[in-house]
Amino acid sequence: MDEATVFAAVCGVLLALIHLASERIEPRHGAMRWRIISFAAGISIAYLFLHLLPETYEAADHIRGWVFVFLLAGFAVFHLIEKYIYQHAERERLVEELKEIHSISFFAYHFVVGIALRGKFEDSVLEGLLFLVPVAFHAGLSTASLSGIHGDMRQRASVRVFLSLSTLLGVVFAVFIPIPPALELGLVSFVAGVLLYIIVREFLPQKEKGEPAYFVLGLLVFAIVNLAIPVANG
Repeated sequence: MDEATVFAAVCGVLLALIHLASERIEPRHGAMRWRIISFAAGISIAYLFLHLLPETYEAADHIRGWVFVFLLAGFAVFHLIEKYIYQHAERERLVEELKEIHSISFFAYHFVVGIALRGKFEDSVLEGLLFLVPVAFHAGLSTASLSGIHGDMRQRASVRVFLSLSTLLGVVFAVFIPIPPALELGLVSFVAGVLLYIIVREFLPQKEKGEPAYFVLGLLVFAIVNLAIPVANG
């Protein structure tokens, strides 16, 4: 087993644990909740705009504008699924169907994250860890977390475990099924689109909510890390 696979698998297990503990680790009320969310938003949006998007675009010579198609698809698909679920949640005849749709979309997204995560670790350990940070925040704090799934679905132990293992299963899939480089770049762009949606939708507190200082701190932390990468590699 190569180094990229080991690191990706370990991170897949870590994300599974975060999913399982998401209801307990997410602060529900008070200043601490908004500090964590604001800090996570700063880290995440800095990662997207300073690292993931430029790197993906530069590496996408053979798929060119398709990078942005995948990016748009990630943003739009996640929004449409979430919107459909919320707008139909009160219709009794659709309740079970909606729960299944929500669970399937959760699994599919994190499965794709696992594939993208393995690809990032193949690039370098640093690339994989940088990709892991915003994904881990979202796994614990957003509708992309297991806590965003309907209650009775979460209470089924087998369903909880299966859904929490989605990222790890994506890693395993990428190990045994070769992913063409162009498709891998497209999947990374798709994940970036979903992350962008989650940040805009949930991690940027609206109106008077949020802690601007913690948002700026998150931006600065990642900006410093991003500036240090070329120095470390040089």
